[in-house]
Amino acid sequence: MGYDEPMVAFLQIFIPAVFFVIGLWLLWLLWWVPRQKQREWTGELVPKNGPKIRRCPICDVIMENGDRVKSQVFPGKPDKMTHIFGCPACYPPNAIHKRICPVCKKEVPREGYVIARMFVSPGRKHVHVLGCTGCRDRGLRN
Repeated sequence: MGYDEPMVAFLQIFIPAVFFVIGLWLLWLLWWVPRQKQREWTGELVPKNGPKIRRCPICDVIMENGDRVKSQVFPGKPDKMTHIFGCPACYPPNAIHKRICPVCKKEVPREGYVIARMFVSPGRKHVHVLGCTGCRDRGLRN
């Protein structure tokens, strides 16, 4: 009793195809996935005792020493409401540096701003972004 010729031809194609698909899956798993995760993270590794890197909360540009974010702070305790307009790179609004809301990930309206709470402690100011005038007006409140 011999092997069926169509079955042998099928196996000669099927087995290499299975190995090819497994190879593509391994390539995706071991090479493509880690590269995508690396691209999503935009921060730099900085030693803890090294220079502090400050970024604009709206356009994510690394700010130089002396650069300030244009904002308006309202009185309050323990936190203060703040309207953040942008850094010198993105305010006034321009086509080079887009102002992106950290909450809704959409472009901040031209006359809009980002709404945040500012917490002040000795030697440090920290902001917690609540949204932009676009997403806060649509009812996506935190």
